[in-house]
Amino acid sequence: MYKMNGLEPDVLVVGAGHNGLTAACYLAKAGRAVTVLEASPTVGGMISTNPVIAGAPGHLVNEGGIQASLFRATPIERDLELRRHGLVQLPADPFHVHVDKDTGASLAFWEDPRRTADELLRFSRKDAAAYLDFARSLDAAMDLAIPFMLSHPTRPDPRTVLAALPTAVRRRKDLWPLTQFLTTSHEQFITERFDHPLVRGALASMPPFCWMKQDGTAWGLIYVGMCHRTGSTRFQGGTGALTDALHSCLTELGGQVRTSAKVETLLVEGERVVGVVLDDGEELRAGHVMATCSPKATLAQMLPKGLLPDHLQRRADSIPTAVLETGTLKIDVAVSGRLEIAEKIRTWRDDGLDLRKPIVSWQTFEEHVQAWDETVGGRWPDPICFIGIVPSAIDPTQAPEGQDTFWLWSGITPMHPQEPWEAVRDAIGDRVLADCAEVYEGLDSLEVGRRVFHVSDLEERFHVPDGNVYHVEPAAARFGPLRPAQGFGAYETPVPGLWISGAGTHPTGGISGIPGYVAARTFVQRTGDGQGSGAARRLRRLVTAG
Repeated sequence: MYKMNGLEPDVLVVGAGHNGLTAACYLAKAGRAVTVLEASPTVGGMISTNPVIAGAPGHLVNEGGIQASLFRATPIERDLELRRHGLVQLPADPFHVHVDKDTGASLAFWEDPRRTADELLRFSRKDAAAYLDFARSLDAAMDLAIPFMLSHPTRPDPRTVLAALPTAVRRRKDLWPLTQFLTTSHEQFITERFDHPLVRGALASMPPFCWMKQDGTAWGLIYVGMCHRTGSTRFQGGTGALTDALHSCLTELGGQVRTSAKVETLLVEGERVVGVVLDDGEELRAGHVMATCSPKATLAQMLPKGLLPDHLQRRADSIPTAVLETGTLKIDVAVSGRLEIAEKIRTWRDDGLDLRKPIVSWQTFEEHVQAWDETVGGRWPDPICFIGIVPSAIDPTQAPEGQDTFWLWSGITPMHPQEPWEAVRDAIGDRVLADCAEVYEGLDSLEVGRRVFHVSDLEERFHVPDGNVYHVEPAAARFGPLRPAQGFGAYETPVPGLWISGAGTHPTGGISGIPGYVAARTFVQRTGDGQGSGAARRLRRLVTAG
């Protein structure tokens, strides 16, 4: 029987992604004895950074997400002293640039929306004014959204609610246009406000969550407001530097992580979860289990049947992970030299902006609409719409000196393609990267190796049902107390001893750490005075003495 330094831990946290490690750090800081279990051989989860390309051991690959904005709205870095643990944030401003491959023109989206509007004046005075109106509405939304995101979804702090009311009243004229977020489509919201192809194409790519023609999908543009409010950042050493810093913090606080420890089932005695069983049969016991992996995997696969009421079990089984018909395409490339932006694009600008550094997109608005239509029909779009980044341009530590890495992500590819993935993997990779080579010179001639992942690869690599990088489909009806499903939105599940957190819980996926932060705070409030169990107190004495 596994024990932590001879003592049974208070909490077993399943998953060493940034949410799991954030929760573990806050729990350990509150006096709980914590052990984190990670199925993979390294910590990091979906923000892991590892040398995964054959023949390129010096090229670090950001295996999942790469740019953070919502994380900057949290107190996590300060509370856990992550700078002291090696975390270095690298501002990414502008956070996005959209280019026209034919003319070389580009439009940068800056943290300060007025800079973006100033660039738009070069193309359309009307669109520049419309963008400032849009940005003001988004800024008003941030006044309400951020406090809600940082609070409990079913039991918000009354002080948070009361503080939000004067803001809502004072900025009601700014907020009113955003009511369309919940009723109109992504496509309609853009076409009603903007005319120029560059701004339309850019907003179609930021971010593509749901079929653009569906009503209620415009909400995804809230991402733009978040980037304007908090700015965007990357982490020196790759996104995995965040989880490395959290791991260091947890170790200092007396917690520990076990890698290559895949949880097969939850261990139950009576009607209470008392631990886990690993895939090799080892049993680990604890006072509580907090699963930060996919809530569908936790509630529908790992939790033995019969513990949930029938109606809740049916809801758990129906947590949507593959109903929007869209899957992720992720391509990483190691190159033996320096990538350069095509001369026509590079020289069009007169401000010296290094276009190697920001997120770049170039597919048109019309191509995005068409790509969504093809995707929901199970067909591979042509062209495939995506965003690309040269991570090593802003952080040279991610590649050998004078060399680069290339990161590409698309959320507009078919979840269930008509052709088997293995039959088209190479062709899709070739087609997409040939498109990229028209913007990033040298990508074709300098390639050392690549990794082309789709749904099945992501499912295997990250142990997530249907390869869903959000854990739960990012539909408007799956947020707040309804994420991941009605009856499971409070972190504490109806099964005693079992808690859930992670990207599939409030407020959302992405690089934020908020699900782990709020879940840990809730746990401490609900389970005692923060001093931990007798075992935890004895463990603290052992750690202090050691």
